Amino acid sequence: MNLAMIHSLFTLFSNEEDSHAFAPLINASVIEVQRQLRDGADVSDVRLCYLVASIAYLRYTQINGAKDYPLATFAGNISRVADGSQKLSFAERLVKDYQRLCGDLLKNQDSIFFAVGGDSCEYNS
Repeated sequence: MNLAMIHSLFTLFSNEEDSHAFAPLINASVIEVQRQLRDGADVSDVRLCYLVASIAYLRYTQINGAKDYPLATFAGNISRVADGSQKLSFAERLVKDYQRLCGDLLKNQDSIFFAVGGDSCEYNS
């Protein structure tokens, strides 16, 4: 995976000027995607850069959302910044879209297997 491209995409998604300040978040996202790859998947596929950047952006949004607590004012409570739930919803949809785009490179995460034997039934996911 091209880390320079991932940093550029993260900058695009997050609007942060210094993506290198978020290198631990990006590196964790790279590892997360590497664990999801099918055997023999092409790790140089550019689509994976988008997926990694979107996951890093989702984590970034989750962290920032925790900081967006209401500000008490004379007229009542207002959010300190724009509605964080909208940003989180967008980030989640972005990850899902890129996961679909990379579907042929990733292990199937939605599989449910049932093993039936004798009088018992086991559920594995």
